Amino acid sequence: MQNQWVDLYRNGIRTASDVARVSLESSIRMHEKQLRMAREILQEQPRSAEEITRAGSVQELLALQSRLAGAQFGRMIELWSSIWQTAAQTQAQGLREMQTFASRSSEDVARAAASQVSRAAGSVEESA
Repeated sequence: MQNQWVDLYRNGIRTASDVARVSLESSIRMHEKQLRMAREILQEQPRSAEEITRAGSVQELLALQSRLAGAQFGRMIELWSSIWQTAAQTQAQGLREMQTFASRSSEDVARAAASQVSRAAGSVEESA
C-alpha cells in the first residue's frame, strides 16, 4: 500500500515539475519575442527620424505620421496576438499535463485498491 502512495506522490511531483517547465518555456518564448520586436523598433527608429526630417510640407509630415502610426499599430497587434497565442499554448499544454497526471493517479489508485482487495481476500481465506 505504501508503495502505491509513493507512486502517487512521485507522479504528482513529476506533473508539477512538468507544468513549471511548460510555464517557464512559455515565458522564455514571450521574452524572446519582445526582445526581437524591441530590436526591430530600435533599428527602424533612425530611419523614421530621417524620414521625418526630410518632410518638406505639413501634408508630407501628416502622411508620414499616418504611415508610421499604422506600422506601430501593426506591431502592437502582432505583440498582443503572440501573447494570447502563447497563453493558449501554455494552457493547452498544462491541461495535457494535468490530464496525464489524473490518468496516472487513477491507475495508481486502482492498483492500490486491487492490492487491498487481494489482501483482504487472502485474510478472509486464512481465517476460514
